[in-house]
Amino acid sequence: MNPSVPPAGLPADAVRIEAATGSGAGGHLVAYSSFEPYELADYLEALSRLLPDVAITVWRMPTSSLTAFLLSDPEGDLVLGWADTAAQSPGIAARIAPPAAGGCDADGFYRPTGFSLAFVADPALLQARGAEPPTRWSDLAAPALRQALLFPDPRRSGAGYLALTTILQYYGPEDGWRLMVEIDRNVIDYPGSAWEPAARVGQNGAALGITVRVAARRRLSDNPALIQALPQDAIGAEAEVYGVLAGSKQQALARRALDWVMSDEAADLFRHHAKLLLRGERDPALFPINPERASRERPAVLQRFDALMRLRAVRAPKSEATP
Repeated sequence: MNPSVPPAGLPADAVRIEAATGSGAGGHLVAYSSFEPYELADYLEALSRLLPDVAITVWRMPTSSLTAFLLSDPEGDLVLGWADTAAQSPGIAARIAPPAAGGCDADGFYRPTGFSLAFVADPALLQARGAEPPTRWSDLAAPALRQALLFPDPRRSGAGYLALTTILQYYGPEDGWRLMVEIDRNVIDYPGSAWEPAARVGQNGAALGITVRVAARRRLSDNPALIQALPQDAIGAEAEVYGVLAGSKQQALARRALDWVMSDEAADLFRHHAKLLLRGERDPALFPINPERASRERPAVLQRFDALMRLRAVRAPKSEATP
């Protein structure tokens, strides 16, 4: 494939990561990811030092778009970060190269990192509403937070699906959906990424955004007046996957890039971006979701979420909510 030409069938919401990369004299890899653009730019820069003669083009897209795209069997070489639940979708296994020696799981994926949930909050806006920073998921249903929340759309965003899955797996389906209905009454809208809820906190009355720690750290560095809060009852967490595409004609070269993912240098950079390092001791405060169950239940969960959105649309004229 011509690396200067976008791959056939590339989703409309895919963006090319503009960052330093190798010369291309030794080869050119094409990678796909659902990670945030700013972290991918850092990873590309690090890979350019490890593989100075290898150019790497990375296309970033939301989790759901990446799932559909990989199922279409696109040209390319590797997955450079994706949600574990999405990676277990039916049909994906055939798109991933068989396992190789050295840190790879039986399904061909590497899982050195994970992501976890966090809230980004504007203390001034919370105080104006008479609300405290939330410490539990149920706090998000408080009347004081009416039309104050941003929740990533679980149909598109890996962070959104992790948040919804955490609620359902921790509270149980019946109580979890009851709580989600109550939370929805406080939601302004459902952006399609983890970054947007964090980025919009403090603007237009948005007092709190549900997001992941990676995005929270970035947002707080941009605006130190904001704070991070954690749902201490269930800080949802999920593994992230990296792998070589079965159709790649450069699998050996792609595995050299993934060798970096498993390195100590990469671990330092992952830690800088507030990722979970899964090769060490696990944080007992986290609530690791069951990814197999989350993947299996995804169609039914999203069908019910769609029903919630239809109810939301019915009541929209009575509020400022956006469906």
